[in-house]
Amino acid sequence: MGSVATGLIAMTERDTAMSTTIAQLDLDKLRHIVQKFDASSFTAAGIASEYSQGAASDEEIALIEEQLQRHAPVLGIHALPAQGSGATVWRTV
Repeated sequence: MGSVATGLIAMTERDTAMSTTIAQLDLDKLRHIVQKFDASSFTAAGIASEYSQGAASDEEIALIEEQLQRHAPVLGIHALPAQGSGATVWRTV
């Protein structure tokens, strides 16, 4: 029973840490990551992976997508016309 409780506590701590990270998204860090792509196109999934320094969850990707849309002028990016894939493709201005 102890290992189950320990596992649940670890999961809760990880989820809390991820929520804290997501809630405190650093716009400067996001801008720096976007600038690395220079003239290459990118998606929120690619940015989210860079931001989290590993595989990003669907929740993290959705948050990054929302932030890209909200802060596109500040980040110096624009969405490319949809290609039917569903994922928005972005490019620096």
